[in-house]
Amino acid sequence: MKDIIIIGGGVAGLGAALTLGSNKSAINTLVIDDGKSDLKKAELHNIPFVKKGTSGIEALEALKANALEFSSVEFKEGRVLSIDGSKGEFSVKGDGFEFKSKYVILATGAHELNILLNGNAIPTQSHDLMPKDGFIKIDCESRQKLQDGIFVAGLLSGVTTMYATALGSGVEASCAILSDIANKITIIHDFKGSRD
Repeated sequence: MKDIIIIGGGVAGLGAALTLGSNKSAINTLVIDDGKSDLKKAELHNIPFVKKGTSGIEALEALKANALEFSSVEFKEGRVLSIDGSKGEFSVKGDGFEFKSKYVILATGAHELNILLNGNAIPTQSHDLMPKDGFIKIDCESRQKLQDGIFVAGLLSGVTTMYATALGSGVEASCAILSDIANKITIIHDFKGSRD
């Protein structure tokens, strides 16, 4: 069983994986990605610590490589079709695979959401912070929680369509889960020598 399954390997999903992987206690994290991130079409010029003109593909590859440096993070290509169960015992099924996990992060982007949750469509609404029509978001509780054990990150959570906000949203979702696991506010802060 995985501790956390992240559905979506774009900026938000990989940001969440990087944060979870950097946690000192091993949080077994699986990212499942269908390869459809909008960032693949972008060229970046306004991201802190990212060289101007970096392609979206290069940025995603670097973020994925950083996350995979942590032995507790795994990556699988594929499309998720359904999530069944409840906090602590979710079953995530896709094309030719099934994984169990305690938590789920939805980070699928804002185009469409074709994943059933306990046999039902997940309710979405129009994304009001997008420059074009036709995009969706999920109405979440505080800290991007859809329901116990399921959190939403990135554009699907309703943030503005920018690399930095999507990344931060993924980090927030992972910190919310770490806080839920510890039953207290948890953040990952390092200082010089803290990883020695």
